[in-house]
Amino acid sequence: MKELVLAFVAAVFGLAGTVVGARAAKKGALISAEVTLQQVRDQANVDQAHWLRQQRLQAYEGFLAAWDECLRIVDSVGLPGQPDSPGINPLKEAAGRMVERARRIEILGPAEVARAAEELAVSIRRDVDLATKLMELAESQRPASERITSGTLPAMTSAVEAMEEATRRMQGLTAEEIDDVRVPPGADAMFEAFERAEELANAAIAQAYEVNDEFAAFLDQATAIVAELKSNQDARENTRERFTTAARHTLDSATP
Repeated sequence: MKELVLAFVAAVFGLAGTVVGARAAKKGALISAEVTLQQVRDQANVDQAHWLRQQRLQAYEGFLAAWDECLRIVDSVGLPGQPDSPGINPLKEAAGRMVERARRIEILGPAEVARAAEELAVSIRRDVDLATKLMELAESQRPASERITSGTLPAMTSAVEAMEEATRRMQGLTAEEIDDVRVPPGADAMFEAFERAEELANAAIAQAYEVNDEFAAFLDQATAIVAELKSNQDARENTRERFTTAARHTLDSATP
């Protein structure tokens, strides 16, 4: 009987040890699983952060490339009629690419970088609008320039020639010896020549004043547009610096 009790006690303790061991093994397995899961999560976070950083880097670089392209075109855009001028269309296309890349940055973030990119894109689009307005204004002055070439200058030339002819007639009459007090035969023609010269001169002066008024108005408008262009370009210098600083900070802080 005593031996049976001892055997039973030993069995109970053995079972208890098995249970305790099983629980310890289970706990160890759970801890190991949690550690493994956390490692997977950490690695996923690192991979995601690395992917996002690469996407942002590409987006920022693409945006700055479009920005530099716009600036090169802005420097090369000339007024209509200038040789080798690419016109405004290449700038419009480059500004469009810049807007598209700013939208990609808006998706990738962060908000500070996206806001600066949007402001730069809007600034370039403003340059496009102002440059277009300036070129259209310059184009509108072509008729006035043609009137100077085809009307005002010939009118002035005719007036000068008429005045020179009237002067020659007067000099011819002065050189003749006049014995009586009657009006010399060539005087009427001389006076008519002077009147014709005066009429031509007045017409030429009137045309010149008209063209001059139009040109003065053109200069006022063109000066205002150029001043706005300069102000727009000066204002975005701070925005460019803010974009660069925010982008650099974002990429540095996202480094795994």
